[in-house]
Amino acid sequence: MRAARKVGARELKMRLGHYIRAVREGATLVVTERGEAVAELRPLPRTRGIDARLDALQAAGLLTRGSGAPRPPFRPIKVKGKPLGRTLEEDREDRF
Repeated sequence: MRAARKVGARELKMRLGHYIRAVREGATLVVTERGEAVAELRPLPRTRGIDARLDALQAAGLLTRGSGAPRPPFRPIKVKGKPLGRTLEEDREDRF
């Protein structure tokens, strides 16, 4: 991994094309303003396909991949008593 190069914001603005080419070639730039680091420019990972994106999300802890086995068919839960809609209507009668 290359060490990050520092570049001032004004210099970056004036020579943006040059620095974009450097980043495209793998360089990482730390953008400074008055000597203080404010941003980092680095190349994006060159991944292709949905599997690569899912792998990245899994590595970041944003999703868990399934086993690939089909889910069992949906079975509704049978409940005794009145339908929920009727119960809600009765509960809301005093509002109307």
